[in-house]
Amino acid sequence: MNNTDSAAQLGFELHTAARLLKRNFDRRAKSHGLTRARWQVLWILNKEQGMKQAELAERMDVAPISLARQIDLLQAEGLVERRQDPQDRRCYRIFLTDAAAPVLDTLHGLAIEARAQALAGITAEEQRQLMHLLSRVRENLSREETVE
Repeated sequence: MNNTDSAAQLGFELHTAARLLKRNFDRRAKSHGLTRARWQVLWILNKEQGMKQAELAERMDVAPISLARQIDLLQAEGLVERRQDPQDRRCYRIFLTDAAAPVLDTLHGLAIEARAQALAGITAEEQRQLMHLLSRVRENLSREETVE
């Protein structure tokens, strides 16, 4: 396999692995009534509370209007709440409620299961190497993102 074929194969393998990991997690989450859009909102907010809806939509790579429906549903279930932004009365910031904690615990467990399946047969050293290399790929691609 020449370098061009190898580079093309790398892109294919990365994309396919990411897609399969998401689908694997989605199947697990679905059994708990959680769609990708729902668990992504909760997961991201768990990492960074108080994001504006537009920021959250950008992080999820969806249109803000598409996200509004998910936030409405999660708010109706008592899992998130909108709070008015003290610096900009035109927008709201999104926060998790205490009721989201058990759902996040479930998501954490599902993530552990999905990762265990994905990394089966890969040694701890190989996992560290994989993380290091993927971090470098992400950093390389992120440089272009910040230029735009």
